[in-house]
Amino acid sequence: MASVTPGPCPDTGCPPPTEIDCIVVDKVYDSCSQTVTTTQTFLAPSVGCTVSSCAIDLTTSTCTVGAVTPTSVPDYNNITFVISANYSVTCSSGLVLPQTVITTQTVTLYNPTGTVPSCTILSGTCTCVNLPNGDISCTITLCMLFQSTATVQLLVPTYGFCVPPTCPQVGPVLPCPPSPLFPPQAGSQ
Repeated sequence: MASVTPGPCPDTGCPPPTEIDCIVVDKVYDSCSQTVTTTQTFLAPSVGCTVSSCAIDLTTSTCTVGAVTPTSVPDYNNITFVISANYSVTCSSGLVLPQTVITTQTVTLYNPTGTVPSCTILSGTCTCVNLPNGDISCTITLCMLFQSTATVQLLVPTYGFCVPPTCPQVGPVLPCPPSPLFPPQAGSQ
């Protein structure tokens, strides 16, 4: 196991913790990242389309667990994820063609009972070309993060609570309370 070096004082050494706390966290039991590439070909619209660009919409694209199959090693499972990537092809005429490509990816993760497999699409690119028969062919490449996690109570040494500093002022400082706070009274002029 790799040695753990505390962040704020690696060279001088840190003093012993002041407390030992039990915190609730999502613990990562296993994870891996992988590039997934898939190709999709579809008919161009009847008005024609000379491909200008292609863009993936990561906010609406999804990745879900499709199947979990045990391996010969206890607590390790082959997990098949279903990836649905939404993308749009823009034609040189300005016409936008929304598309969805669905593919699967199977990875082996340490996934004991009580852990939950999940995946995230971290980034992606797509390129499209016009084929001689009029179809459009797109290659979608996605950077995926696959994980197996569980919410656990973790015992950790601490230095107490994090006390955030005052935020730096941005722009002009607003006088508070404003002056004058009240309108002048009669006879005080």
